[in-house]
Amino acid sequence: MESILHTRTPLSFAGSVYQDRKLTEIEIPELLDITDSFIITCKENGVSNLYAIASANLASVKGIDDILALVTEKTGLGIYKLDMATEAEARIFANERYSILPHSTLIDFGSITTKIYSFSDYISSVPLGPLTLGQDYVSEVIPTRTEAKRMKVAIKEALDEANLPEEGFFENAVLAGVYAWTIYQLYAEYYKLEYNHGEMIIQYKKLKKLSKYLIESEGRSMLILKKAPELMKQVVPAVLLAKELLKRFKTNNIVISDLGVKEGILKSIVLGKREQKGIELEG
Repeated sequence: MESILHTRTPLSFAGSVYQDRKLTEIEIPELLDITDSFIITCKENGVSNLYAIASANLASVKGIDDILALVTEKTGLGIYKLDMATEAEARIFANERYSILPHSTLIDFGSITTKIYSFSDYISSVPLGPLTLGQDYVSEVIPTRTEAKRMKVAIKEALDEANLPEEGFFENAVLAGVYAWTIYQLYAEYYKLEYNHGEMIIQYKKLKKLSKYLIESEGRSMLILKKAPELMKQVVPAVLLAKELLKRFKTNNIVISDLGVKEGILKSIVLGKREQKGIELEG
């Protein structure tokens, strides 16, 4: 499996949808419109069957069952809610090819939490993600030096409390999910690398240099606008979080995977390991 299209649409909610709040009468139609746009995107790209999932984070939104039922009523698209255990299984299943790397960890950057796995077991969860870091520490779009320093302190404190394996425990790190993919887009553009298909490799020292550029350079805005416009406020926190985690583990090899929960669920459906009803888009 390989991801061939990466698209992410931000929702302009008045507050965080993760703070046990209820969507307003204005926000629900916006959610429906974006769902429709995803269906249209799939049609335009020749997709014949569409499956939809809702992340475990959505469980904290008040009335989420009614909202998902409304989406199904308006679009015909049945949405299946995932729990944390199913998400973890899907992440590992999507990236199982990397299990051949000795002493490897799979790091998945979620919006509000960062989950860390060995390929045989779940290890730890850090209660920080690019979205929460952006909300808590970035006043405008791109963090200032002062805001970046505050983020760095918060990240280090969270890692200290996460009971992570000691330095040298992992020789290889696999970064997964849309944030990992976006980090690589910035990395490849900054270092003038060309990626078509195959493995994406980054070096810690070069990631550290990129991190400094994204905090201090006047040219950072154009780089972010070119390669990560939809995650503009979250991509610098993502780079800082990745840098501090990799510094903590001191891994020798760093691989970027563009496969995450979505691909793991799809793979399990294709291979007959999961039963889930989708919709046919033709006609």
